[in-house]
Amino acid sequence: MIPVACSRTPTAHWVRFLPKQAPGLTSLQGRSVLIVGVGREGRALADRLLTQGMTSALFALDGQDGDAARAWRENYGDRIALSVVDPALEPIPERLANADIALLSPGIPKTGALYQAVAALGIPMSSGTAMFVADHANTMVGVTGSKGKSTTSALIHHLLVGSGVDAALAGNMGIPVWGIDPREFQVVELSSYQCSRLETSPSVVVLTALFPEHLDWHGSEQVYYHDKLHLVAGSPDHVIANGDDVTLKRELRKRYPDLAVTWVGHNEDWHLEADGSGGHWLNHGTTRIAHSSSLNLRGDHNLRNALMAIAAASVTGKLDGASVPGLLESFEPLAHRLEPISDPSGVVFVNDSLATNPQAARAALEAFPPDQVIVLIGGHDRGVDYSPLVSHIATNPPKGVIGLPGSGQKLVDLCTQALSAAHQLGSTQLAVAASMEQAVVMARSWARPGDYVVLSPGAPSFGYYRDYEERAQDFVTWITATKETGR
Repeated sequence: MIPVACSRTPTAHWVRFLPKQAPGLTSLQGRSVLIVGVGREGRALADRLLTQGMTSALFALDGQDGDAARAWRENYGDRIALSVVDPALEPIPERLANADIALLSPGIPKTGALYQAVAALGIPMSSGTAMFVADHANTMVGVTGSKGKSTTSALIHHLLVGSGVDAALAGNMGIPVWGIDPREFQVVELSSYQCSRLETSPSVVVLTALFPEHLDWHGSEQVYYHDKLHLVAGSPDHVIANGDDVTLKRELRKRYPDLAVTWVGHNEDWHLEADGSGGHWLNHGTTRIAHSSSLNLRGDHNLRNALMAIAAASVTGKLDGASVPGLLESFEPLAHRLEPISDPSGVVFVNDSLATNPQAARAALEAFPPDQVIVLIGGHDRGVDYSPLVSHIATNPPKGVIGLPGSGQKLVDLCTQALSAAHQLGSTQLAVAASMEQAVVMARSWARPGDYVVLSPGAPSFGYYRDYEERAQDFVTWITATKETGR
């Protein structure tokens, strides 16, 4: 067990500390409820509320009359009538405005017109996730971070289940919390959107990384940091955090200076120890838990994720320590996260389509020998700072950089400038592709057996694909289509 205890003392004047207990689903007994946002989480919440049968009335509201709205009408009809409203053109119907509480889905941004219109009604606002956390805080491990949260959540779940614990895995990875039946422990991955609306904290909190993300949803970098770290505002019993993340350490200490934290990283009790041959030991104090060669995870960032997962599973008191090495060895990487794809040419293709920000793409590149990697980058340009990725490419020139439609041209231009300034321009092949097909064909022509072709876009897929999964499938499709021809 890790000896940590968290302070209950409020500190920074603009941090709202949360109670140790908050109203859960039973607080909706006999009340009229407005569900705002009819996507995956909204539907799961509606199903649970209908099953419980405790509310006096249920209504639904959304700002778009798209596929989600059509699916809602097909599923619920008049049982939960849906109103689609553009607040810029019409007011929210009076029957909805008289609801006792509004439960908002993560897809409703604070900066959006629909959120503002609901807030103007003056009725209490919460979320389905907040209700779930309130009901199950004592048996929950909550995981958040700008990157690494899915892998860390899955690892914690894998370690607990492998230790004989009846544990559930849910949250931001696509499994709505109200779509599962509560177990002995719940491991929940939480987005910044979900964290922002919590009314208490899980017993165990894991913070994997922190850098600016989703600023269109939160409104500013500082609000994003506030909302992300709101996960600890209810004084968790245990907080595990990445001690090698400078921004995370700075912002957490600034907002919660009295919070007791178990840091994982360099010069910490939980740390990686280089073995002198390019590998690492995963250590707790002087105890070597496992060697990196036994894990199916690439990159130091994933080794830190594994250490944080072990630390988090430990504080539940349920982890079978003797089983940890074997459980780490049996863990399979999640899809779209440095997922290797074998090829008869001897080139290893790697699907890292979920790397939707520059920091994640940089972490991917750090996992491979620079002179053996060709990276495919670019996508929807959100106007973010690409310097974390570009500076790494300049100081660790890869074999090739291929820009994908969208921000690919901008990224290749930035890389060209940075490589030139570093007198490394001749070290890297650079090109822009008009399609994923052209990018894969080009990468094949550059690669030799033993090289890695890594799709790690550093940008979202909006405007070019439905989501990161469709982008990954396009990558795989062209890998397969070019196997025989090599073109």
